[in-house]
Amino acid sequence: MTYKYLTQEVIDSGGRNITSPEMFAEARLYNIEAMKNSVKRRRVHALFNTWVITQYVLVIWFMFSLITVYSNDYVANWRIILAALGFLGYLILVTYFIYMKNCRERYVLCLVSLPAILISFIFLLFPAANFGMGWYYNNEENKLSKELGYPSFPRLLITTVNSDADSITNLTYDSIREKANRDHPHDGTFL
Repeated sequence: MTYKYLTQEVIDSGGRNITSPEMFAEARLYNIEAMKNSVKRRRVHALFNTWVITQYVLVIWFMFSLITVYSNDYVANWRIILAALGFLGYLILVTYFIYMKNCRERYVLCLVSLPAILISFIFLLFPAANFGMGWYYNNEENKLSKELGYPSFPRLLITTVNSDADSITNLTYDSIREKANRDHPHDGTFL
């Protein structure tokens, strides 16, 4: 959305002195959009992090279920070592790149989940799902990065000079009009 009175510098300053009803309407609209964008960004982050934590749970659960399934059978030592290396490699790579380096590139997400295939071929789904999740995450971040106020989307403090309003809920068109009439008497054609 494009704004007439608001710029990134105004958003960074955290407040705006309102001098007309149009400015008030635009600042109010920005605050509504900033809240929506902030909620949307938090949802995308929550979905991504939930998916990664779900992968941890699935890998650990599947590793222990393999141990219980094959507890009475003979499994070659190389197969156990390979699965253990895949398990440790997956946990270390995902933890390092996703949580420590905050890497959200879809190709990196795909590559760091490849060691899980050493545990079982069912984990071929992880690289594909991580690629899709990385695409979704980056696509949503790119959309939001074009919005004013990105990345934190702060709410704008709306003020009027010598206003009796102590919050945005008390600030209305009528209070702006009353303040203008009180401070600068005129015939009322401006407001």
